[in-house]
Amino acid sequence: MRLLIVVSLLFVITACGWQLRGVMPLPAELQVLHLNSKASHSFNQQLRLQLEFNNVLLVSQADDAPTQLWIDEFAIERRALAIASNGRVSEYELNGRLSGRILRPDTDQEIDLFLPARRTYRNDVDNVVGTANEERVQRQALEQDLIGKLMRRLQAVQFGQPDTTLAIP
Repeated sequence: MRLLIVVSLLFVITACGWQLRGVMPLPAELQVLHLNSKASHSFNQQLRLQLEFNNVLLVSQADDAPTQLWIDEFAIERRALAIASNGRVSEYELNGRLSGRILRPDTDQEIDLFLPARRTYRNDVDNVVGTANEERVQRQALEQDLIGKLMRRLQAVQFGQPDTTLAIP
């Protein structure tokens, strides 16, 4: 009887679409991938971990992979968002843009990727160290946002479609 209850419970859980958080089933074309990235070391490390967590085999040689993911350098720009009555910046905005492409050399297919992300934080002129720490935390969160958006774009990839650009308006 217990076995029947456990089996039926597992069936109900799997039937409702439940899955571990962060698991994104990627298309079969992306299961073996070569990653060529010009992004920062921390970004690349997080991206590799996320890809491996989603059962992607990362190969070191581009010739060994049917699909290649190229990530261009990305920069995070900081700009003043609000200025207080004393003329000092009270809030900053961080804007990041990630661009890259997915290549299938055997079929000469290429999909361009353009992914923006944005974060804001307050500038406390009386607590410079706290503001610097907040900026560092927001930069890390921005990188995580970009990785999450990239994983969702990879999940939506369909080769052979006439529109080969995946972008956020």
